[in-house]
Amino acid sequence: MRIFPDEQVWPPKPPVEEPGEEPPGASTQPFPSVPGPPLPRPSATGAGTPTAAPAAVPADAPPGERSAPAAEETPPKRGRRTALRIGGAIVAVGLGIAVSTWNGYSVYRTGNPADRIHTVAAGGAMTLMHVSWKTSVEQVDSLPGQKPLQADRQWLKIKVTRTSLDAEGVSRRGDPEVEVRHSDGRAWKVLPESDDLPDEVKDHRVGTAYSYTMVSVVPRNVAGQVEVHVRPATYRVVENESVTDTFKRTAKEKDPAQDQVLRFRR
Repeated sequence: MRIFPDEQVWPPKPPVEEPGEEPPGASTQPFPSVPGPPLPRPSATGAGTPTAAPAAVPADAPPGERSAPAAEETPPKRGRRTALRIGGAIVAVGLGIAVSTWNGYSVYRTGNPADRIHTVAAGGAMTLMHVSWKTSVEQVDSLPGQKPLQADRQWLKIKVTRTSLDAEGVSRRGDPEVEVRHSDGRAWKVLPESDDLPDEVKDHRVGTAYSYTMVSVVPRNVAGQVEVHVRPATYRVVENESVTDTFKRTAKEKDPAQDQVLRFRR
């Protein structure tokens, strides 16, 4: 009797793969080459011998055996960089404002120079731009047509007299600016009441005194201390001169700066 070895009948066995065939799902596409880490450099003691990495030291090792961690460069903190930038911006803005303010002040002073004060002794006179100036002050309790003042206020009646010394002085016949000031820096307005200057330039006489009558109100406790400050006009008025000629003349002439003030002591 012939004996046959056992053979699988069900399920059928998979077909036998021929050599060189790939199973389903396999791919012959090559993988890209991925560079590996650089090879260790040779140590100083032997060529070709890699330098051993430092061994890790257990955390519970004695202090003498623990190695210090490698020093690393710590990048500046973001908050510190921001603070430095803000500080620099503030300094730049501050300098810009300072420069701008100084430039503005310089321009202002160019057109508005600081006053040059000329002090006049009590009862005296002073000549400026071909005109002699003098003042007087009178304290009065009331003025016609004006309401009574409060008990702590005082009326001042001020007289400003001008005398032209020559034709140039006659041409400088513009109304002056007048105010009263105290030594502590306070100042009060002076309002014109009347004057006796001729309406026409041709009637203005050299050597003749003409006066402005003015009034002011000041605190009663300083009424005897305040001083009159007069700023003469600098422009010239020429008789029978047309507007066109006036513009032409003023374009050529250099008028004195209106920064000169006469301070009359009392």
